[in-house]
This record gives sequence, structure tokens and C-alpha cells, in this order.
Amino acid sequence: MMIRLLGPVELERADQTGPVRPPQAALALAALAWEVGRVVPVETLLARIWGEQVPPGARNTLHTIITRLRREVLGDEGGVLRRVGGYLLDVAEPGVDLRRFRSLAEEAATAADPRPPLEEALALWRGDPLTGLPGEWAARVRRRLWEERKEVVLRWARTVSAEDPGAAVAALSPLAEAYPLDELVAAALIGALHEGGRTAEALARYAGVRRTLAEELGVEPGAALRDLHHQLLRTGATGRTRGTDRPATPEPRPGPPNKDTPDREAPSVAVPPVPAQLPARLAGFVGRKAELERLAGSAAVWVISGPPGVGKSSLALHWAHHHRDRFPGGQLHAHLGALDPADASAVLPRFLGALGVPESRIPLGVEDRTGLYRSLLATRRVLVLLDDARAADQVTPLLATAPGCLTLITSRTELPALSVTTGASLLHLDTLTADESRHLLAARVGEARLAAEPEAAELIIDRCGRLPLALAIVAARTVRRSDLPLADIAADLEHADADLEPFADADPAIDLRAVFGRSYRELPQAAARLFRLLGQAPPHLPPAAVASLAGLPVERTRRLVDLLHRANLVELSARDRPRLHDLLRAYAAEQARATDRLAAREAATRRLLDHYLHSACAASAACYPHRERVRRERPARGVTVERFTGQAEALSWYAAESAVVPGLVDEAARAGLDRHAWQLAWGFGEFMQRRGLWEENLRVQTVALECAARLGDRLAQAGCHNGLARAHARLGSDRQAVEHFDRAVELHQGLGEPVLEAHLHLGLAVAVGRVRPGEELRHALRAQELFEEGGDAIGQARALNTAGWWRAQLGRYDQAYADCRRAQRILADLGYAQGEGHAWDSIAYVLEAKGDRAGAVACYERAAALLLSCDDLHPAAQTLVRLGETHAAAGNRAGALDAWRRAVECYETLGDAEAETIRTRCAVLRRH
Repeated sequence: MMIRLLGPVELERADQTGPVRPPQAALALAALAWEVGRVVPVETLLARIWGEQVPPGARNTLHTIITRLRREVLGDEGGVLRRVGGYLLDVAEPGVDLRRFRSLAEEAATAADPRPPLEEALALWRGDPLTGLPGEWAARVRRRLWEERKEVVLRWARTVSAEDPGAAVAALSPLAEAYPLDELVAAALIGALHEGGRTAEALARYAGVRRTLAEELGVEPGAALRDLHHQLLRTGATGRTRGTDRPATPEPRPGPPNKDTPDREAPSVAVPPVPAQLPARLAGFVGRKAELERLAGSAAVWVISGPPGVGKSSLALHWAHHHRDRFPGGQLHAHLGALDPADASAVLPRFLGALGVPESRIPLGVEDRTGLYRSLLATRRVLVLLDDARAADQVTPLLATAPGCLTLITSRTELPALSVTTGASLLHLDTLTADESRHLLAARVGEARLAAEPEAAELIIDRCGRLPLALAIVAARTVRRSDLPLADIAADLEHADADLEPFADADPAIDLRAVFGRSYRELPQAAARLFRLLGQAPPHLPPAAVASLAGLPVERTRRLVDLLHRANLVELSARDRPRLHDLLRAYAAEQARATDRLAAREAATRRLLDHYLHSACAASAACYPHRERVRRERPARGVTVERFTGQAEALSWYAAESAVVPGLVDEAARAGLDRHAWQLAWGFGEFMQRRGLWEENLRVQTVALECAARLGDRLAQAGCHNGLARAHARLGSDRQAVEHFDRAVELHQGLGEPVLEAHLHLGLAVAVGRVRPGEELRHALRAQELFEEGGDAIGQARALNTAGWWRAQLGRYDQAYADCRRAQRILADLGYAQGEGHAWDSIAYVLEAKGDRAGAVACYERAAALLLSCDDLHPAAQTLVRLGETHAAAGNRAGALDAWRRAVECYETLGDAEAETIRTRCAVLRRH
């Protein structure tokens, strides 16, 4: 099977190829195939399919689309696996034509003969990538893939140009039409024309390219293209360069313009000075390939922004040195960080002097200076690098916007006003990738040292958060202390997420606290306070949680988060969730301890815990309306509690927030807020149990139990033991489960809570059989008595169904059927869908035991539908497995495969390894 993206989105099987429809399904498959083998977050999928305006209900629609891809599109040859936070496309090699295309392109780089892999790669293209698919993401992918194809065509053409110049010209001609300003394409085509003896056409092509560059960009061709032109002029029309085999078509290279180029006359007047103010090139620069390629585009002004220490200045300087030959008028540089924005015009006299204006002729007024500066640049091609700008007003007088000029600006803020007023292009710089980080360390420390201690090197990269400045600081220390093993350096960084001392230096330019401090000190007071608060909170908090942390209205908090984002002190997810880089988080926490009173920090923690506790209780009421409630204190002033319009909205909130629960419960315990700790465990416990988060639930309930014990609250302790018992039972730790159930029953003695005690006996009826066989039915009947005593009709019916199940295990099918059927009717009348689903499952089991397979199938289907409607995925999966077994026993292979496929979907959503077991059963059934 091959998923095709290099053209219409299609699926190829054997000799058949068919389109993927409708467009939303094609977009979803393309979005997953773009990152095949990696988890694609749900928010990313939503954005790729629907763009910025994600409609209400899109998550449910996405689930439907994924289900359709699994069942109808991919079938048994590939899978869309549910993982925490997103989905993963798992297909066998080659799987995706794009992956094959890139693999062949890489293979060609080391192949003795690169032509076959390059030709095979190009043959995979069938037209416009993602043909006809709407949206900005699809458009971006198309642009990127055409660029990748262009590079492969160029490589192929250079390979064949000497032996078959006609083929190279045929391939390059349409490329030159599509990229009229690309000098590499032009050079390759001109060279191929010359190779084929068509030197006159090559010269005409050069003249056309030169004219286009002048008209569109106001620039002359670069040095590489000019050198090629000069060689053609020396060659004449023979098709070969005198004294050489063929003309070179070099890559652009730094260096001064060729003084022998005949198309540039020598000046007849005194040459004005050519400034060369760029600071020295940074040694050991690595990575940033995509960013460097973007900067090579046609924009006249670039703003490079990003968090402090991310390498903005290094990137700009590296690019400027590499491309300085494009700017024969010189390079100007100013560091603006120490200047007040209003005083930035003080840079103008220095720039004017560098351009040859005597001091006596420099005007006094800012407007006059700016006018003269722009007049001088109008006839030159100059690169201006403005480093560490603080505001748009600061750089506006210094912009070089004349044709052929370029301004590079680095800034700790995004300066969006420049995009609006001058059309500046914005480039946001993120931390390095893991590979780039390793290359940076290797360039400074030495490859041999990293190779000797690879695990320690990985720890250093991780603890530096892949931040270039942090890596550079550690690398410098490592070089100074060559006697220290890397493992010792890594150990010094063990607590870097809480203490920045390992990154301290007497030089403020390379002291991480000082670098972060320059951005922090420019924040308004309210934004600085929020930054400090975020340093003591979990990452990726939703807007209402951030507002509660700050004790402010949500909209006010959104504006402050936006300020932090524009200052590049926080990252924002697609759903406005702020995240601090680990080292910035450590700095924020340090500032909080130094600035804010302990009482203020504790109050913020209390508000955050209140938000999650009361929101979880609201979600529990929406998802599990028949569940018992807990008594809790009113939320603190300034807390925003989430409100839910229905079960789907509440489940979505649970799914998004459950990952923070262990940390929140730990924080509550550390803060001495024991009631919050155990009540948070209660608030999330049912969701975690149903979603298969049993290991996490064990951890949470263990801490909660310690807190409940400190309070001396027997009822709370019993609830925690119940949660622990249920989690242990799901994990197969039956003895521990029974011990916790027994302890919970003991704690209930004399409390006068028959309904809560009944739930414990109901749990024991399920778990006790594998520890103390023969007690199951007794516990089910005891639960029924206690539910009756407490007046809980739903509980009585659930216990009746459980009793029926265990009677069926004893072979008493008639009584079992009567019990379960009666329980089903009661639960249906009371509207308790989850319990009714379990009852239908029991009825199906009894009917199959009595030989009525058709009746069993119908009841299993009812049970699965009800359990799925309640998001009770694990029991639903078990029911679907039993349904498949019933179909298989009846010889209905298609029915069995369908039921098991649905079970696999449930297990995948839960992240349960049982999915692989059921897949294996499907494979075995297909072979027979």
C-alpha cells in the first residue's frame, strides 16, 4: 500500500489507485502522513483541516473521520493509532510517497551514481501536491514540496548535464519559468544550454535573468551567475570553455564581486567608502537550515524574533556574512539594546559617516538625517543589521528599503507593527532540534568527547532545554575543565529547571539570568507578576486556569499572556495555553521567590487548585450524573470555574487536563492543602479509571490517601482505598485490590453510609474471586442489601445484574437471565445508560451460554452502543471482543473482524496494549 501526496491524495493498492474522499478525510490523512510514524496532536490536526476558525463540534467530526480512515480507507494495511494527545499513522514501508521521495533524495547524496535514485524520486510526482485540497496548511505544504522538488531536479540536471544536456534543458526550462528570480536554477539552465552547444541561447537567457532581477528586485545577478556569464563570453559559440572541459555553475559563495566582469564599468569618480561593520562571524554555528533558506527570499526587511538566548543575533550574523557579496555597497551594523527607543536616531550620524558623509555635512534634525540616509542608499545595495531592537519606532529611521538593500532586525519582541507599516517579514526562532544541539556541542567540545559519553551528552542537551546560549555556556565550561567527565557536567545541571546558577557568569552578555532579565525588566508590572506566577504553575494551562492563578478576569489575563508572548517569554499553543521554556520557568520562579511574599504565592497556588477542583466537580456532574458528590469549600475570590453545556464538552476538558492532575495533587500535599489533594483525586478519579489511566490513578490516589489520613477523615480514606482498589483490579493486581477494598469496608463501619459501603462490596464481587474464590455472589447480594437500605434504586439494579452474572458463572442460567433482564429494565427506566450497557452484556453472555447466538449478538451490540455513549471505553472494548468471539463461533468471519476492529479502536484510544493482541487475533482469523 502507498499513500500518495505528490499529486491528488490517493491510496494505491497493488495495481489499483483510488482517490480519498471527501476533502476533510483527504486532509486528515495527508496531515497524518506528513508526519508518518509520529504523534500528531489533536489541536494540530484540527488546525490543518479547518484552519484558524475551528468550528464547534470539530473534535467529534475528527473522531468520525479517523474512524472512517481506519475502516474504509486504510483497512487492514495500516492503522491510525490513538496516542496520548493525538493520533499516529502507522503504515509499513514505503507507506507514503513523500517519505519515499525524501529517502531517495538522501540515498542519492551518497550513491556512486546518483541518477537512478533521483529519477525514481521524480517519477513519484503526479501533479500539484495535495491537489485541490483547501486551506492554508495545504497551501504551505504545496509550496514547501515544490521547493523540495526543485532541489532534486537541480541535482539531477547537474548530474546529467555533461552527458545529456538536452534532457537537462528540458527539465530546467519549466523550472526557470516557475522560479524566474532563482539564480541557481538560472545558472543550471544556462550551463546546460552551453553544454549542448547553444551558447547564444545561454547568453540570451543570462540577459533575460539580469533584466528580470533588475525590474523585479532592483539588483544585479550574484557573483556565481556573473562568473558563469564571464566564462561564456570567453568561450564563444563553441559550446566549450577554452582551456577547460565545461563552464562551472557554482553555488553562490561569499567574496567580493568579480572585478573582471564586463557588465560593470569602473567608476570615473572617487569611489565612496564601502562600510564593513559586521562583527566577526560566530565560530561553530550549526543548523537553522530552514530559517537560513527563508532569509534568502525576496523580502526587503526581516524581523527575527524569539526567546532570549535562542540565537537570533547568531543567525542574523551568520546569514549576513554568508551573503555579503550580494551587497557591494557595504554592511552597516548597530546594537540597539542599550539605547532608549527614542534615542535610536543617534545611530544615524554613525551610519552617515560610514557612507562617506563628512561630519560637517550631517544634518541636525532626525527627519533630515533620515532623508539623507535614504537618498544615499537609493543608489547602493547595502545590508543593514540592527541587533536587539526594542520597538518599531527605534528601527524605522534606520531601515534600508531601497531596491537591492536588505535590513535584518533581531528583537526579543515580535515588532508586528513593522509588518503592517513596512511589509516586513517575520521569522520566529525556536530552540534547536536535538540533532542541532548535539552538533553545536560537538563543534565546541569535540566529537570524540561526546562519542565517549553519549548518554551524558544527551542529558546536557536535555537540561539546557536545547537553548543555544545555555549550550554555549556549558560548552565553554566543558572546554575549560577538560579534566571533568561529561557525566559530572551533566550532574551539575540536574536541577537546572529550578536553579540557574550553573549558567551564571561574570560577563552579563553570557550570564543567563542577565540575558533573561533584559526581557523581564521591560514588562509592565501586571505582566511581570503573571510571568512570575507561571513559573510556579504547570505548563499549558488553559485560559481559565491562568486567570485563576492570577486572580483576574479571563479577558484581562488573555491580554497579559499576549504581552508575554509578544515578548517571547512564553510560547502559545493553538488554544491559547502559555508554556515557558524550562530555563525561563526557573528564572520566573527565582524572581517570584525574590519579589513576591510567601502568602501571595500560596494564595495563587490555592486559587489554581480551587479552579481545578471545582471545574472537575462540574465535569463529573456533567459526565457521571448518578455519581455521589463530595462536600467542598467555596472557591477563593478570583477563581474562574469552567462551565460545561454537556457531556462531550466536559469529557474534552477532562482529556485535556488529566495530565496535570498528578502534579496538582503533589503540590496540594506539599502546600498542606490535604482536603484539596484527596478531593482532586476524587474529581478526576472516575474519568481516569474509565480512560485506562490506571498507573496515573494509582499515583494520585496514593498521595490522596496520605492526605486523607492526615486529616483523620475516615470517609475520605475509604474513598481513596476504593480508587486504589479499582486501579489495582484493572492492572491485574488482584490481591492488592482486595486488600484496599477490605480496608475501605473496615473504615465504613459505623459511619452510616450504606450506599458508599455498597459500592465497595460491588467492587469486591468483581475482584475477590481471583483471591478468595466463592465469595463473589455473597458480596453482590450484600451490595444489593446496602443499596436498598440507602434507597439507591440504581445501585440495587446494578447489584442485581452483578448477582445475575455470578449465577451465570455457576451455571444457573435461568435465574441469571431473570436477574439481569430485570436489572436492565430498571436501569433503562431510570435512564442510567452505563449500568444498562453492563446489563445487556450480562444478558448476551447468558443467551450465548444457552445456545442463542443470534440473541447474544443483538444484546452485545446494544451493550457496546450504550457503553460507548457513556465514554466507558474499557468495558465497551471487552464487550466488542466477546461479540467478535460469538460471531467467530457462528462462522461469521466478517462480523468477528468488524467487532474486533472496533475493540481495537477503543483500546488504542486508551493506549492499551491489548489492541495488539486483538489485531493478532484478526490476522489469525483472516489466514483461516
